[in-house]
Amino acid sequence: MDWYVIHTKPREEFRAEENLQAQGFETFLPKIAVEKLRNQKVQVVSEPMFARYLFIALDQVSSNWFPIKSTRGVHQMVRFGTNSEPIKVPDLLIEGLKKLPPSHQEAKALFQEHDPIQVEAGPFKGLNGYFQKMYTATSGEVRAMVLIDLLGKVQTLAVPIQSLKKYT
Repeated sequence: MDWYVIHTKPREEFRAEENLQAQGFETFLPKIAVEKLRNQKVQVVSEPMFARYLFIALDQVSSNWFPIKSTRGVHQMVRFGTNSEPIKVPDLLIEGLKKLPPSHQEAKALFQEHDPIQVEAGPFKGLNGYFQKMYTATSGEVRAMVLIDLLGKVQTLAVPIQSLKKYT
């Protein structure tokens, strides 16, 4: 069995994996934990490590490759150049990815300390600053402490986390 790469439709990696497994294919979808803002709360969710890609184990001789392309969530097998054969992935890469720690041990944070941010809503809309930390107010609202230069002096402000975006 060799490993190959499947290019999925946008945000359908989990659907493609589920449907391919239901057809009896061995798949591997590496995942990472990421903080996301949902319903005014920060939640840790599992996302694909490689957006729009998953790995599939196939036997060149006995696997039926034809149903793969018509599987829900699948766009195509990854090929490079004019070669019509899908590209093999080294077993060492797959083994290395499988040895990574479970995805929810360390979540990729929504914001890191000192990330440049921009306020998108509220009285400070349009101001740029730096993210300091996140906390939950007594009302249950998730807020962020940010440093913003106001009137020539750096101020620490508490703003709703949903009103921030990373600034580059």
